[in-house]
Amino acid sequence: MHRLVALTLALSFGGTALAADVDDARLKSADADRGNWLSYGRDYGNQRFSPLTQISKANVKRLVPRWIYQSGVNGTFQATPIVADGVMYVSLPFDHVVAIDAKSGRELWRYQHRRRTEKMCCGPANRGVALAYGKVFIGTVDARLVALDAKSGKIVWDAPLVDDPFGGTTERADQLAADDPLRKQKVSGSTGVGANMAPIVYDGKVVIGITGVGYGLHLDSDRPDAPLGAVVGIAGQSQRAGFYAAFDAATGKRVWQFDSTSPTAWEGQFRTHTPDGEPLQRDIAREKATFAQHADAWKRGGGSAWTTPAVDAERGLIFLGIGNPSPQVDDVTRPGDN
Repeated sequence: MHRLVALTLALSFGGTALAADVDDARLKSADADRGNWLSYGRDYGNQRFSPLTQISKANVKRLVPRWIYQSGVNGTFQATPIVADGVMYVSLPFDHVVAIDAKSGRELWRYQHRRRTEKMCCGPANRGVALAYGKVFIGTVDARLVALDAKSGKIVWDAPLVDDPFGGTTERADQLAADDPLRKQKVSGSTGVGANMAPIVYDGKVVIGITGVGYGLHLDSDRPDAPLGAVVGIAGQSQRAGFYAAFDAATGKRVWQFDSTSPTAWEGQFRTHTPDGEPLQRDIAREKATFAQHADAWKRGGGSAWTTPAVDAERGLIFLGIGNPSPQVDDVTRPGDN
């Protein structure tokens, strides 16, 4: 859970431990770059497929550890390491970042993230960093986007994603049914906003989204290395809707923002069946009758951004996914298909 293991077949290994110079041209041609893994999905299409053939079905049984890097951090480890020109950049739980000599496992530098709050909306895990223009970019559990110098790990700029990531309504265990066993568990507190996806860099911009806007009861885990146990969907109000935003890679200035829910036509259609013909068991008359009472539900509609987008560089398009409606289970305040 808290270490990196490098495996080898004692075959050739190229590269030297030098800070990588990754520009737009390299990112756009990442699919043809066999010796590096330059972004979360390896290429802009997020194919996550390596064309290397050095390890095969015939020799995989010969894999043995070459080095082990101990991070010193206990927590859920979900990151995809970025490898460029012999250097591995990886985010640790709680948003610390390390640069490692990929050949020897020697730590080159370490960024120690200092959270502005002890509360986390979605646990300590981080899914990775982005590398470009001499910088390493990471989204944090306290809703910030941080740019680090790729050679030293020192902060270049630090941009907030939202003004108050942990304001708003606080969940309570007594909102659950009296006989619900979850009422006895420890609650971590109010809904918060964070970012745990790996950012993506394109054309001078860093794109990232926020998580935690699906309102729910956050329960502490009984495991010491997993502070967040579960999120139970209950009725309530999240602080805001989710979004993806782009920031200038050089300055950290916000360039644009796409909100997960639209102020118009967010309700969709009042369908009685799925596109495949399955009945939805909905009370359409009730939904239409109460729609006017919830006309502003889009403002707190959820739509967390969990996954790094894919980019079609030829057409200038970004493909992204959103999820987690708010409230997560109770749909009384969001009539329509939304």
